[in-house]
Amino acid sequence: MRSVGDDAVCAVSVIALFPAWNVSEPDNYKSAAAACQGGHLEDILTNAADSDLKLTGHALTPGAQRSWWLREALAREGDVSPCPPLAADANVDVVIVGGGFTGMWTAYQLARHHPQLGITILEQDICGGGPSGRNGGFASGWWDEAESLVKLFGAEAAVRTCQALGASIDGIGAFCSEHKVDAWYRKAGYMFAATGPRHEQGCVEMAHAAAELGHPEELRLLTREEVQARCASPIFRTGGFMPDGAQVQPAFLARGLRRVLIELGVKIHEGTTVRRLDPGPAAVTDAGTVRAKHGVLAINAWATAWPQLARRVAAWSSYIVLTEPAPEKLEEIHWTGGELITDLRHSVRYFRTTPDGRIAFGGGGGRASAHLGDTFTHDSRAVSESAEGFRRFIVDAWGGPIDVSTTHLPTFGSLPGSVHYAVGYTGNGVAPSHLAGIVLADLVTGADTDAARLPLVNARTRSFPPEPLRSLGAAAVRRAIIAFDTAEEKGERPNPIASLVAHLPRRMGYLLGP
Repeated sequence: MRSVGDDAVCAVSVIALFPAWNVSEPDNYKSAAAACQGGHLEDILTNAADSDLKLTGHALTPGAQRSWWLREALAREGDVSPCPPLAADANVDVVIVGGGFTGMWTAYQLARHHPQLGITILEQDICGGGPSGRNGGFASGWWDEAESLVKLFGAEAAVRTCQALGASIDGIGAFCSEHKVDAWYRKAGYMFAATGPRHEQGCVEMAHAAAELGHPEELRLLTREEVQARCASPIFRTGGFMPDGAQVQPAFLARGLRRVLIELGVKIHEGTTVRRLDPGPAAVTDAGTVRAKHGVLAINAWATAWPQLARRVAAWSSYIVLTEPAPEKLEEIHWTGGELITDLRHSVRYFRTTPDGRIAFGGGGGRASAHLGDTFTHDSRAVSESAEGFRRFIVDAWGGPIDVSTTHLPTFGSLPGSVHYAVGYTGNGVAPSHLAGIVLADLVTGADTDAARLPLVNARTRSFPPEPLRSLGAAAVRRAIIAFDTAEEKGERPNPIASLVAHLPRRMGYLLGP
């Protein structure tokens, strides 16, 4: 049910979700909360529109600095083993392009189970410098995607896929324990909070899909009282709970992976941009070429610039804003259990806490473009929309591109010439990238395993249209979906044209949107 979202955690969720955090003009926020309790969501929007944002610190300059997660991770690790850029040609068994979660989990699985292999990672930035070090830190399952999985692959394969991802969520925790990586791993589950009648029905359908597969325990319905016990927001109605959900500090995890890989003997070259992958495969850089028996493309949104993968994904921007610590406010709304939370809009909005009492919240899809540039990292408008309703508390913000697939699910597979890939995480990559690492390692070694036989492996899916149609269409659909969601949440009938455009992707065979 989750879909790529808008770039704004808009006022309708933020003000009403955490009224205790909004200290200025209390009467305004009390009336907003009261209106929400009475179901008059348009009043909340009006109150939000009348307010002025007061962002502070790094929230004023998204893109001018790395994510808060990564800055904290780099500060904590201090002096670490250097991973200098590639300086000469090399011959290895496996070359991995990309030093994010997918590339590093693949290297980990290979080095752990096949220590005789020579493995090299080529990363254009630093390990964890891309989406792996700036995402929301949601390691979440796929039981909410059960209906789509059944439609694509059938019931039995859908169950296998959900269970494999659940095992990866636990696998991340096991990795952290074994290698003493303090990544704030906390498996407290995932709560879906309905904010409108249609969203409540959507939650019922998600729970029904899991039950139809024989696993009602994997996604159960929550009453309004049960939702409020986990997070007392006046906007939240009924909801659902999925045990497959853990929060992590993503950059702590990424940098921990880097350390472990170095200990296992994997060669990492940071600051090394791969210009192309020639037959062989051979990864060509400005300073040299790495020739290998197998190549792995683990490049997320940058896949849009690679001919082998360009039509499989579209690039969207995603932004996160972060509050200052206020653990006493979390106590007031009973949100102390560490649950991950999202609403049920198709333009999803997500929320999580940190151990020191902050809230990180955001959404995806701020921009769609054929080329990755500043619009994906320096969009102050997206930050302002995301921060609306949290005035005076927003102290940090960041963003960047994500890769969106036509099915809302990633695909793993092999290309001619012993090249393997994983793309299309659609904003949910923390746990799936761990699963991807297992799959890609098996594809490299030719192992016939349950992972290598998952239906996501070499799945045949629709391609996106070529550019510029892809970006133009994505931008139009994004705005239509946001308008559709907002109208539904306010209890209004969506604009007919917006509704038509929002539903267009599914009518074309894409599993995106309403």
